[in-house]
Amino acid sequence: MSAIQLENENLRLVLDPANGVGTLAFSALVNGQWLPLMPDTQSPDCDLACANFLMLPYSNRVENGRFAFAGQTHQLQNGDQHAIHGDVRKRPWSVTEQSTDKLHCAFSSAEHTDINWPWPFAAETLFALDGSSLHMHLTLRNQGETPMPAGFGWHPYFSRSLTKAGEAVALQFALDGAYPDANDTRIPSGPLAPLAPHQDFSREKTLEPDNFLDTCCYGFDGGYITWPTSGVRLRFSPSANCRHLVLYNPAGTSYFAVEPVTNANNGVNLLAQDDPTCGTISLAPGATLAADCTLSLEHL
Repeated sequence: MSAIQLENENLRLVLDPANGVGTLAFSALVNGQWLPLMPDTQSPDCDLACANFLMLPYSNRVENGRFAFAGQTHQLQNGDQHAIHGDVRKRPWSVTEQSTDKLHCAFSSAEHTDINWPWPFAAETLFALDGSSLHMHLTLRNQGETPMPAGFGWHPYFSRSLTKAGEAVALQFALDGAYPDANDTRIPSGPLAPLAPHQDFSREKTLEPDNFLDTCCYGFDGGYITWPTSGVRLRFSPSANCRHLVLYNPAGTSYFAVEPVTNANNGVNLLAQDDPTCGTISLAPGATLAADCTLSLEHL
């Protein structure tokens, strides 16, 4: 299936249902010019496979791919790399509804024999353009006969520069804290801790290219990215259960990531430790977990 382009008078979004409904490009029309809010992965000089992908039935990492739940221990594949980002982002999804500004897709693990998860599950996703906003909706349903741990999220990358090379980009996200990463593995090494100064964007602050971040935070209830030179801001509005935010700022790239997710890194193991901020839930058979996040364009 070829890529699908959604467009309205303000926004343009390119999605690839054959590869996890990944976003290939997301642009905004500003003063007659299309600005790449997310990197255009269709460009030959872009090293990203997609600019935003879906992570489920868990987001980020599971330590050594191993976890205990309801009295049983489970071992996922790719444990040596901490079984990362779920198992749907490279798989084909079925288009169930499509229009010029909306795409709805569905996924069933029952259609695959190599799913890296002990329970069968189904998922649906919706991307919809409405004026200057992109609405993203995601659901996960337990199709097994026993409860399963559940969580998910989005992994969007954003462009550092929109209209001028090297332009500043600023973040503002008021967060309760971040999980320590003493072992440099992206696996929490302790409970939620206060933000370090370089992690703290409670007041709008420039995201410096050399401020390396790969940090899982908690307390997310919205915020924004601002490109002052380009005169635009992108505001995040999450649903109430989307309380975690991963900030990823790799050095030497033209992009960074701001990832709204429902569970912490290694959330399923934190659940077993009764961590009150883990975000991973026990999803009953037939039950559904749902969350939303809206990205809204504002002109400065």
